[in-house]
Amino acid sequence: MIFFSRTVKGQAREDNRDALGALFDGVRGVFVIADGTSRPGSGDLARTLTNHLINDYQNRLAKGFSDSSRESVALLLRGLMQDAHASLYSNGFEGSASYLVAVVVAGFLAVAYEGDCCAGVVMSGGTVSWLTAPHCLANWRRDRSHRQLATDSGRHHISRCFKARKQPDPEIVTRAMGKGEKLVLATDGFWADLSDMVQARLLEADWTAAPEVDDDASWIVVQMPA
Repeated sequence: MIFFSRTVKGQAREDNRDALGALFDGVRGVFVIADGTSRPGSGDLARTLTNHLINDYQNRLAKGFSDSSRESVALLLRGLMQDAHASLYSNGFEGSASYLVAVVVAGFLAVAYEGDCCAGVVMSGGTVSWLTAPHCLANWRRDRSHRQLATDSGRHHISRCFKARKQPDPEIVTRAMGKGEKLVLATDGFWADLSDMVQARLLEADWTAAPEVDDDASWIVVQMPA
C-alpha cells in the first residue's frame, strides 16, 4: 500500500482549517481527514481530532480490539468517535468539523464520516466514483451527484458534523478493495471547487503544482498493491 497527502490553504481564510492523518503498519492503513467549519476554534479542533483518532486507533489495537471484519471495524470506529467527543470537548475545545475516517485492512475498506469530507475510487482517466454522500442541506434527499452539489450554495450548510452538543453518529460505508485500486479521501474544497480535469492531475503523486482555491483543499490518495 502506497499513499500520499496534500493540503492547500484557501484564499478566503487566514488559516488552513483542514487536517490530515495517515498510518500504515504493514497490515492496515488508517486515514483521517477533517475540515473545520467557520466557527471559532474549528481549525484547532480538526487538527487535534485527527491526531487523537490516529493515536487512539493504535491504542485500541494494542488493547486487543479487532478490525478483522467489517462489523468489528464499524464497532471500533463508533467507539473511537464517542471517546474522541468526550475527550476533546471535556478538555475545552470549541468549534465543529466534518470528518472522515477510512480503514483499509483484510481486503476491504470501512469509512466512518459525518459532514462533507468524501471518499471515492479513482477510475480510468482519473475521474472519481464517489462512495460517500455529503451530509448537507443541498443533498437532503441523498440523490444528487457531487458535481451537481458543487454548484449548489446549499452544500455549505452541513447537516451532520462533529460538534459539542451532539454525540457522534457516523455513517458507515464498507466495500471490498481490489488489487491495484486507487482510493481518494478529500475535503469539499477538493471535490467541489476543482474541476474533474484538475482533480485528475492532483491525484498523481508527481504533480506538484498547487491549485488556486477559495476554500481549503485537502486530499489523501491510497494506492492498493497490484
